Amino acid sequence: MFPHLPAQRHLPFVGYFAPIGGSANPDGGSHPIDRHLKLIHDTFELKYDVKQMMGVPEEEAVRLVAAGQRSELLDRVYASFAAYKEMHDMVIVHGSGVGSGKLDAEIANAISSPAIITCQAKGKSLGDVRRKILLKKALLDDHKIPQLGVCFNKVPLFDRNIMMTQIANKLQEDGLNFLGAFPEDAMLRAVRVDEVLPALEAQLMLGSNVTLDQEYSAVYVASQRLEELLELMTNDGDTRPLVVTSRDRLDIVMGLLASQVSIAGPNVAGILLTHAGGARKRTYAHPLMSRMFEGLAKGYQGSLLPILSTNLTMYDAVRRLDRLTGAVLPTSTRKIQHCKTLFDKCMDANSLVAGLEKEEQLITAARRVTPKMFAHSIKSKCLANPQHIVLPEGSEPRVLKAASEVTLRGLARITLLGDPVTVAAEAKKLGADISNCRVVDPKTYPAVDKYVEQLLEARKGKNMTPEAAHDAVTNDVNMFGVMMVAAGEAAGMVSGAIHTTAATIRPAMQVLKTPNLVSSVFFMCLPDKVLVYGDCAVNVAPSSKDLASIAACSADTAAAFGIEPRVAMLSYSTMGSGAGPDVQKVADAVKLVKALHPQLMVEGPLQYDAAIDPTVASVKIKAASEVAGRATVFVFPDLNTGNNTYKAVQQATGAIAMGPVMQGLRKPVNDLSRGCTVTDIVNTVCVTCVQAMQATAPTAGTGAAAA
Repeated sequence: MFPHLPAQRHLPFVGYFAPIGGSANPDGGSHPIDRHLKLIHDTFELKYDVKQMMGVPEEEAVRLVAAGQRSELLDRVYASFAAYKEMHDMVIVHGSGVGSGKLDAEIANAISSPAIITCQAKGKSLGDVRRKILLKKALLDDHKIPQLGVCFNKVPLFDRNIMMTQIANKLQEDGLNFLGAFPEDAMLRAVRVDEVLPALEAQLMLGSNVTLDQEYSAVYVASQRLEELLELMTNDGDTRPLVVTSRDRLDIVMGLLASQVSIAGPNVAGILLTHAGGARKRTYAHPLMSRMFEGLAKGYQGSLLPILSTNLTMYDAVRRLDRLTGAVLPTSTRKIQHCKTLFDKCMDANSLVAGLEKEEQLITAARRVTPKMFAHSIKSKCLANPQHIVLPEGSEPRVLKAASEVTLRGLARITLLGDPVTVAAEAKKLGADISNCRVVDPKTYPAVDKYVEQLLEARKGKNMTPEAAHDAVTNDVNMFGVMMVAAGEAAGMVSGAIHTTAATIRPAMQVLKTPNLVSSVFFMCLPDKVLVYGDCAVNVAPSSKDLASIAACSADTAAAFGIEPRVAMLSYSTMGSGAGPDVQKVADAVKLVKALHPQLMVEGPLQYDAAIDPTVASVKIKAASEVAGRATVFVFPDLNTGNNTYKAVQQATGAIAMGPVMQGLRKPVNDLSRGCTVTDIVNTVCVTCVQAMQATAPTAGTGAAAA
């Protein structure tokens, strides 16, 4: 298991370094450390090349130790580490695993690093565990290495609570902090379907990458009749097998495909087709079968059971499957997320960071919010106060996976809209656990009449008939979701994965609009900070009054998300260097904001470079300024400028743009891009939760926005 890199929540540039690795080329190496480094690099989006994360190849290190050249080895490790450290605020160092631990102590001493003691607890008594820890502590003490604490791995579930209470007290007596205990975990041991492809030189005949990202819990060899196989799998309950059968067993394949369409069918992770043998001529290469698969892929709207094909015989295929062991790969999205969830549940990250600060290894960063800090802050708020969010696109695969992740991590309570049977069947095919989600069908919901009355009231004077209102509530999932929010049955709504922005936002504008101007912001997650851009999505040509409202709302939104608002009102002129109606509009907006919200740090007109760059600001602005060169909230003069600027910054810097986040509604409704990922949906749900908390909190900030 790998750490959740808690230091990334406090410092912008955290690295990961292995003093001794298996190969200088992780893509071509075979040693586990290669895969581990690539996993860490890709998962945490570390900035520099993975090759720079390693000191000395393992073979070379072993040769130097055997030749009595430890000093040369340490010199080379230190040189590589020092070069890598120069590019980071902090570096987490991976233990070498070479020798008895003495080499790790020598390396820690050479690079002046504190240590975390790790201990595998499987099959050991508490006494054995404590003795092993004390031996490691003594070795580190001999080398003057401070210890941040102890972390246990592979703790049997039935022992974990006992260990956390008993061993923690013993460790305290020994002068050590108890940092956490990670249980043995079946998911991490399980093999994913997509790991079968390279191991068996197989091809994907049917299905998609989404359906390959799931684990199988057993291998079933299907040589019996179809009904016997189905009965066996049904009796095995929660088992989710990979079914291996010969290419000529069309009955098995078609039967399992049909069973996946049924909500009552058994759980199957995938089908592996093997070589049929020399005497059998019927294979899936037959043109008719190929056409059937192509037609199924084009005509069926749900997720298809993945079907893999290999030229190995069934005997050889099963032998290789038996040798496969579960791994966490850069593509193992479910396992990676599961690791992060385990880390959050089992590791005392605050104690770890406190220890780092005590050892003066973690220097307090400047008062800026980095993307890691931003994401951690949002999710911490969600965990502390989970909100109820409705997701109208209930049968969309990305939405189902996001709903599963959100509820399993405890970030929010989720209601999915759609036919419960269809939603459950789709989730089952994806391996998405939505057991903690509520599923509501708008067409059969008991409170539909109440929603119709509320919609008629909200649209009073707009010539809406009862029939039209009933049709909108029962046939437009976005309108139904908005009515749930308006009625207080959900705190917010997130939609847009398969709907246009207009289809998502229009119902909210019709039902949840306030006297305030409705506007939007993007959170621009740059490598070392998070900025707020508004309005880049809603108001085409805002007036001075509109710009003042956008500025105040955006400042409130920034503050709600832990970003200190320093508002720059942008123009092509800086503080009177140019003139014209567009410049005057911005200048008038600044006066309005300052008059209405005198406590708010706001300045303008400013050009973008003077707002963000202290050096440019010092040249263009001679007076003292709280905003110039340090702005965190950027208000653009019109939609044309704002929309193009956020996209230009996104493309030029690789920044992640989270939004648009709507402002000025009574309750939060947010739109997704139709190209969104599961992570995008999870992030937007979390943002919506924080907005929902803000909407129900006592008035704070400028008081300009309710959501």
